[in-house]
Amino acid sequence: MTFKVQLHRAVALFGCIALVFSLASFGHAQTTVSTGGTGVHILFQTDKWVTPSIHYKAGTGSWTTSPGVAMTASTNAAYPANDGWFQFDAAAATSLEFVFNDGVGVVWDNNNNANYKVSAAGTYSVVSKVSGFKTGDLVRPSDGTGYHILFQAVTWAKPYIHFNAGSGWTTAPGYAMARSTYVGKFSAANGWFQYAISSTSSVEIAFNDGNGIWDSNLNANYVRSSPGTYAFVNQNTQTPTTAPSVQGYVNGPGYAVTSTSESAGVLTINLQVNSATTDTSYGSDLSA
Repeated sequence: MTFKVQLHRAVALFGCIALVFSLASFGHAQTTVSTGGTGVHILFQTDKWVTPSIHYKAGTGSWTTSPGVAMTASTNAAYPANDGWFQFDAAAATSLEFVFNDGVGVVWDNNNNANYKVSAAGTYSVVSKVSGFKTGDLVRPSDGTGYHILFQAVTWAKPYIHFNAGSGWTTAPGYAMARSTYVGKFSAANGWFQYAISSTSSVEIAFNDGNGIWDSNLNANYVRSSPGTYAFVNQNTQTPTTAPSVQGYVNGPGYAVTSTSESAGVLTINLQVNSATTDTSYGSDLSA
């Protein structure tokens, strides 16, 4: 029995429809969750910012120094962090005027220049007017520490990042990405991974599953010229497979490799039926 397989030298790069998510922007200002109690408690939902800040003044006090105070993951079960909810507690405040930003102070949500205002103790929720995440978006402007790449793997268990930051491409498949340490929409619980590239020059990026399946932006790669935090959703939802190494093995029920040959780009593997119970190597790399 003879099997013939056409060899292809180039890695195939696949692309499918980009998966994105967005939140509808509803309401024109804050919504009262509850009144009374002690202090003012703000809940804020964003699908565009990975680390939002709140800039505020309590009562007749002074405004915080821009960009304000970093918000933390929501602990309110009705407003789950994995749905993009963050919170801030002004424990002693009885009134609050506030705005939100991207954590650096470049992009703001200030209620259409009217600011958000509450005049009584209680808990209030705000859905950001800055919304509509798309894959590849900048989700936090540069903080001076280079590029921070977020990737939602979708069907891949362990994504890799392959990149060129000006000194040449990494050796494929690149570097394994770590599970996201961010909260909100870009958390590990939502399937996000992260990798930091310490560079101030432009970067060119492609992602893969470590076994030859790629998201390379439809063969164009992802190119970013300004440092910051960027979030990408896997565009290649092909089910990953475990590809054999060059020195691969046949471990089927009752087959053994008798010989292999290569001619004009065609690899021929000759098999014979037997009762083998152990792995059988199919020889040296004929393509070397």
